[in-house]
Amino acid sequence: MTTSNRQLAYLDLMGVQVWQERSRQEQVIAEEVSDDVTANTLQELYEIASNCQRCEASAVRNQLVFSDGPMHADWLIVGDFPTQQDDREGRPLTGDVAHLLSEMLLAVGVKKSTVHLTNSVKCRSANVEAEKVELLSCRAYLIRQIELVKPQLVFVLGEKAAQSLLKSNESLSHLTGTVHKVDDVPTPIVVSCHPRDLLKTPSAKRQAWDDIQLARTLVSKA
Repeated sequence: MTTSNRQLAYLDLMGVQVWQERSRQEQVIAEEVSDDVTANTLQELYEIASNCQRCEASAVRNQLVFSDGPMHADWLIVGDFPTQQDDREGRPLTGDVAHLLSEMLLAVGVKKSTVHLTNSVKCRSANVEAEKVELLSCRAYLIRQIELVKPQLVFVLGEKAAQSLLKSNESLSHLTGTVHKVDDVPTPIVVSCHPRDLLKTPSAKRQAWDDIQLARTLVSKA
């Protein structure tokens, strides 16, 4: 009998370690969370996500990190995993990351207050080994969030967030610089480096500038 991801989460919290081949575990989780999330509004989606137990992160988070910004926006910007500050404030992309992102957007004539911000993963666990499981568990929420916000563009920050949304194993360097489409996302997608990584590696800002300029071309001006 296969151990489900929920059972694994409970056993882990009890301190019981269950060995399971990682690829098999991810396959089981992908099958368990493959169903679409049914929600007619962002508030309804938030409430469903608040009660989610698809992975162990729901048991250790401080609060749900769902979104920030208007309910409908031309830009929907997706980070990867909530930080400790995100978890504390209940908002994605906070702190120094928020400041740099705001500057990047202003450089192409976009106010950060007009964009919809979210993360690929809605709960903070800080468990690096569980990242792929968390991305799989949360992907359906992100897809429905995109459908409800109805943006002209999805701007994805960071390799893991991009790989999850695009269902790709390509590296970040191969995913930047082009416009992507994926079968279950009704919106063009542009990938860039996460501002967190730009703060650590300023030399990457050249590519990030090219990415955000590309993204800007996909959003019609009012």
